[in-house]
Amino acid sequence: MIQSTTGLIHTLAALCALLTGIVIFSRPKGTSFHRALGYGYSISMTVMIMTAFFIYHLTKSFNLLHIFAIVSCPPLILGFSAAFRRRSGWLPKHYHWMCYSYMGLCAAFVAETSIRIVMPYLVNHYQIRSMAWFWIIVGVCSFGVFYAGRWLMERNRSLVAKFTHDQAA
Repeated sequence: MIQSTTGLIHTLAALCALLTGIVIFSRPKGTSFHRALGYGYSISMTVMIMTAFFIYHLTKSFNLLHIFAIVSCPPLILGFSAAFRRRSGWLPKHYHWMCYSYMGLCAAFVAETSIRIVMPYLVNHYQIRSMAWFWIIVGVCSFGVFYAGRWLMERNRSLVAKFTHDQAA
C-alpha cells in the first residue's frame, strides 16, 4: 500500500491531522489545548501537502491529486492566519476556513479509502480497470463529504456567532 518513505510520512501526517482535527472539533474552543492541537493540525497538514508533491506512483506525472493539494493550501493558510493575527472579525473567518480545510482532508481520506477498497473489487470481480471509474469514485466520495460538512458547518454557525457575541460583550 505505502510505496515509499515519502508515502509513509504523507500517510502519518494525514492520520495525525485527521485525529487532531476530530479532537479539535469535539472539544471546547479557545483553550490552550485547542491552540496547541491547532498548531499540531496545521503542521501535520503542511507536511502532508508538501509530501503530496513528491508522490507520483499513480500516473507518473503531475495530476489532479496534486491540484487538490494546491487547493487545500488557501483554507489552511486563511484559517490559521485569522486565528494567529486575531484581527477584528477573526473568529468566523477562522471557523469557516478551518472547517473547509478539515472537510478537504476528510474528503481525501474517504476518497483514498474508497479507492483502496472499491477499485480492487471492481478489478477482481468485473475486470474493470478504467481510470474513469477511479475519478467517479473520487468525485462521488468528495461530494458526499463536502455536502455533509457544509450541513454541519451551517448547523454549528450559530454557536460561533454566539461565542463571538459573548466575547464582544
